[in-house]
Amino acid sequence: MNLSFLLKKLKTLDMSRFEDCAKRVSVIVHKPWRAVLLDILFCTAKYGSGWVDYEAFKMYEKNATERGYILTIGKNNELIKKYNDKRYIQYFEDKAIFNKKFDKFVKRDWVMAGEGMVYGNIEGTALTEDDRVHGVGPDKFREFLSGKEYIMVKPLDESCGHGIEKIKVADWDPEELYAYVLANGKPLCEEVVVQDETMSLLNSSSVNTIRVTTILKDGDARIVSGGIRMGRNGNHVDNFNSGGLGVIYDRSTGTVISDGFDRERNVYLTVPESGIQLKGFQIPKWDEIVAMIKEAALVVPQVGYVGWDVCLSKDHGPLLIEGNSFPGQDNAQEPSLNAGTYKAVLEALAE
Repeated sequence: MNLSFLLKKLKTLDMSRFEDCAKRVSVIVHKPWRAVLLDILFCTAKYGSGWVDYEAFKMYEKNATERGYILTIGKNNELIKKYNDKRYIQYFEDKAIFNKKFDKFVKRDWVMAGEGMVYGNIEGTALTEDDRVHGVGPDKFREFLSGKEYIMVKPLDESCGHGIEKIKVADWDPEELYAYVLANGKPLCEEVVVQDETMSLLNSSSVNTIRVTTILKDGDARIVSGGIRMGRNGNHVDNFNSGGLGVIYDRSTGTVISDGFDRERNVYLTVPESGIQLKGFQIPKWDEIVAMIKEAALVVPQVGYVGWDVCLSKDHGPLLIEGNSFPGQDNAQEPSLNAGTYKAVLEALAE
């Protein structure tokens, strides 16, 4: 039993959320909520789980062996600690540095606004001044806008799609737009990706990203889990926090093997807006995606456990949206399918 993990969690956790979870589960299992709460805390100590793991993966109905197969937040953190050198994670945490380092795989036009500004905090890391990104002035920014109908503007210090805007270039004077992105802390400006028509069937208003999680072993990037995220109701981002849906695919074939689910784990057999069947959907150009990811994973081998967000574009094939050096363990895991589980990770590493 990992008592140290439990004690560490107890110092930071919001006990009210654990209690709320226990009350929800108590209705399902017909047990007093305090008894359920004790079981949640037991799982936290023994398996490194949190209340999200306990509820999302139905640990309350699993035996000890099955609980041990789940990739909990604690086990996920152990993988991060083992495979990812903290001195190099800035390549992934800083969007500007990521775009520069992985420009070959980004495959789209982008700039950082801000004449005379140098982006990228490299203090305390293994990065060098050459890894930082220089901002452009109004003239270069105007050149960047030329010929583009839309651009995406992004903050550097947000995640989960927060703060991202899709802007119609014709609606702005270039100098006013330049001033706007700087004043609003959204200096990263990117060409809008036109995604593959098949991927657009899932949702046409968002770039529906393909998460490919890899662990680098013996110079080979092993795919250990994967899922697709898609937007909803006209949203231009596909994140769960914006109401998006997720599905899980077979890591060997790129074929969807799960029903759809949202942040609350509600189940969807089809995309509500289009009626597209989710289970059985085949990711196009899967072999090309795998080849790109295996090459990208070798660029910064010091960070060996990465969740890559891939877009399948219409004009350039697979490209990278971003890489995550702290890949989540919940959005691409389904224990009943042995997909994305701790057991599945160990099996992939043993191949």
